Amino acid sequence: MMNFFSSNLIVILIIYLVLPLADLFFDLNGILIALLITVWMATVIFHELGHCFIAKCRGMRIAFISGLLGMYMNGRYFFKVPMYFSFGAMLAYKPLRKGHITKHDIIWLNSGGFIFNLISVLVPLLIDQLFSLDSYILNFAIWMNIIIGVVTGLNPFAADGKSIWNLLRGKNDELKFYDSMNYIYDSEVSSTRILEELDRDRDIISTYASNIAWVERHVDSNEITQVYQTELHDSETLNYKLIKAFQLLYKAADGHQIDDKEVEIFNEVNTSLYVVFGQVYQYFKTGDETILDNLLRKRIWLPSQRENKLLINAIQRII
Repeated sequence: MMNFFSSNLIVILIIYLVLPLADLFFDLNGILIALLITVWMATVIFHELGHCFIAKCRGMRIAFISGLLGMYMNGRYFFKVPMYFSFGAMLAYKPLRKGHITKHDIIWLNSGGFIFNLISVLVPLLIDQLFSLDSYILNFAIWMNIIIGVVTGLNPFAADGKSIWNLLRGKNDELKFYDSMNYIYDSEVSSTRILEELDRDRDIISTYASNIAWVERHVDSNEITQVYQTELHDSETLNYKLIKAFQLLYKAADGHQIDDKEVEIFNEVNTSLYVVFGQVYQYFKTGDETILDNLLRKRIWLPSQRENKLLINAIQRII
């Protein structure tokens, strides 16, 4: 289960309860600080919306977007998310029926946040010029947009900027990475097509996508024993453990006992977009079937429909 103190809820509590109370009872301008943090967080989410807007313009779909007030992922809104998602994140993919993702798709996608931050600078500046406002909050918003836009979009060491500069310099590893991601996130693409078209060793996502597709194909064929008896390899540690977690779920679904060492795998992948495995871990530690019942009621827990289908299918078999 996600700890309250490691979630976005503690951040919300501090901003909108602790700081105003500090303003009331102590010599601290807590309300102003809360307003400034709110402007900062709004700037971050506006940055992520910029990525989303460009993604839509390029024919992509949004896998997830997050901010202080939670995360929209795979068609479902989550209010409580890991704390680091409070500071903004998003992922988009391009359905393969619209063609493979291109260099220009990625450059535009990663420029979207910077473009929206630039707009967020120009609009307040225009307001300031028209109405001669001398607002501390307005000036702070302008500077936050400049800082976030430059640090993320133009900085060759940050995620967006690094991707843009690498592609502009002809380094196309980023292109392969995004293309592999499209295979796993595009639910219209069959597991057979993934296994036939994707070179499983070209990048860390292609290996994971191939392994997930392999599991999916055997589950669809009802060859459950093959799923957990076959050793699947992945050089990326987290991806290897994620595949192992799915295999262990189907081992349990096939009526076999999961030992303590195997159960710990679920706890080890209880991170980032995969915090649902923390609840799976609790189930195997306690045997409390209401945990699985709750998972089935909500049904959407993982970032891709492909992974989510495998999770729900396994839980239904276990119950």
